[in-house]
Amino acid sequence: MFEFVENNKLAIKVILGAIALTFVGFGVGSYSSVVEDPYLAKVGHAKIVKQDLDRALEGRPADAAVRQAVLENLIRQELLLAASGDAHVAVSPEQLRQAIASIPAFQDNGKFSQAKYKEFLANRYPSPAAFEAQVRRDLLLQGALAPFANEQLVSGALLNRLGQVMGETRFVSRAVFNPTDYMTQAKVDDAAVKAFYQANTKRFQAPEAVRLEYVMLTQEALAEAQTVTDAEVQQYYDQHRNELASEERRVAHILLAVPKDAPAAARAKVRAEAEALLKEVRANPGRFGELAKARSQDPGSAANGGDLGFFGKGMMVKPFEDVAFRMKPGQISEVVETEFGYHILRLEEVKGADLAKLKPEIEMKLKRQKAAGLFRSQNEKLAELAYQQPNSLKAVAEGLKLEIQTSDWVGRGAQGAQGVLASPKVLEAAFSDDVIKGKHNSEPVEAANGVMVVVRAKEHRPARQLPLAEVQDAIRQELLAKESAKLAEKQGEAVLAALRQGTQPAGLPAFGQPLSISRRALGDLGLNEVRAVFAVSSGKLPGYAGVKRDNGTYVIYRVEKVEAGQASQPQEKAQLSQVVSEMYANAQVAAYLESLRQKYPVVMGKLATEQ
Repeated sequence: MFEFVENNKLAIKVILGAIALTFVGFGVGSYSSVVEDPYLAKVGHAKIVKQDLDRALEGRPADAAVRQAVLENLIRQELLLAASGDAHVAVSPEQLRQAIASIPAFQDNGKFSQAKYKEFLANRYPSPAAFEAQVRRDLLLQGALAPFANEQLVSGALLNRLGQVMGETRFVSRAVFNPTDYMTQAKVDDAAVKAFYQANTKRFQAPEAVRLEYVMLTQEALAEAQTVTDAEVQQYYDQHRNELASEERRVAHILLAVPKDAPAAARAKVRAEAEALLKEVRANPGRFGELAKARSQDPGSAANGGDLGFFGKGMMVKPFEDVAFRMKPGQISEVVETEFGYHILRLEEVKGADLAKLKPEIEMKLKRQKAAGLFRSQNEKLAELAYQQPNSLKAVAEGLKLEIQTSDWVGRGAQGAQGVLASPKVLEAAFSDDVIKGKHNSEPVEAANGVMVVVRAKEHRPARQLPLAEVQDAIRQELLAKESAKLAEKQGEAVLAALRQGTQPAGLPAFGQPLSISRRALGDLGLNEVRAVFAVSSGKLPGYAGVKRDNGTYVIYRVEKVEAGQASQPQEKAQLSQVVSEMYANAQVAAYLESLRQKYPVVMGKLATEQ
């Protein structure tokens, strides 16, 4: 993906979602390609149709909430594109060329490779124009978000206060009121069961269901059946040696952190400390790990003696990487300055992959390349056989040497669906009139990338209302659980009120061992419980808070001691500054998108309510 996306991941993903700007690697075509379809949403003059949503999901199972979230992401993209269009923003041919040439997947030894580009397109896109249209769209979206990607200014006072709040520790113990302890007191009669059934009849319906026969054509299975010679493996290795056998290095380091916006005097002071530490390390190289544990301010590696593990090029900031890849094993570097502070490096180990280790990976890659064309031709034959003999899958199975598989009952809402049958597109085909009423084979359906499925209905069962007799036991247990949870909550609230008044009430379960809780370390508490614990005043202890959990359990927390948070270290301040800056940026983008909604009306189509 483009460098802009890598450098601005959070601001983009929080607003547009993880799907928004990552299509280049997945072969998604241009949007609004089926304009005659009833639309899900219309943004200005642009329509978002069902096929757009399916492409964004890439065949992954998705419930109504996920589909709605993805649709909202697509709407946000169209809002940004509409604003870019009105502002006459365009991507020039030269910008497009540079963007494509800069994608690492298309490079060989740092230079654009026409061969790799063609290989990529052959596997994912019908034409270069389709891919270029998608890249142009991504560039427009990136340009629309670029003004919000710069780091925001955050006051030092706010960072200090946040550090104190995050660092405050509370020592609490808890008493638990478990609903199961009140089950014998809960009463549910037959009238209550019947009333619940009558008020919730839709819950007790067996959905329309079908048992399916199906065949599955997969590119992966075709790839497994291909053969690859040693000569082909050697040729591929020779052509892609730099890409495949890239060197990795294991480095240990000691970091003395300093914010990148620190005054020159502060940076000079830390640098002097690093130079003094370097002399100590070189005088006693065997103490490197010990000194890293004691002095390094990198919380991710200090405990391991500064060991960062293996990494390849492009994984570390450039000044760090440049030094690491110049060193010899056992060598200790000079002081290295990066945006995080000052480092002392020691190269632990160097490794690279040889042909013997890479052979299985290369063989599989070559097999997949060979299978790509075969998959397309066999898919055409699959469609032809399924259509010519629509009343059976036998001809399809025999013609393509596929196994006819049989499912258990699968509901229209995906109940009981597993594997490829859980694909929304496969379910749509399985419950189509042609399959259910016509008793025909479906057309080939793309269940996932490289997976085509043809289904036919073996048995069909219409939706039906389950009688009370079949569900009354389950209803009774549900009502008993709810009633016992109410009793537990009622008892817990009464005990909490008494504790707050300074009395020791009857029916109080024993408090457990004290726990230390902070906003950095929540323990096993949920967010609601943490909020309740930190809402207790520290002016008079012990203090008490009560919380009802989602499972019906009621918990009383006793706050016994409060320790104030310590001042944040420079590295933590830098991290907090980045988080707050990103929050500001996201808020600005959200406000911008809201203003675009006022300018470009968003009209939801009828289909959107049916997802």
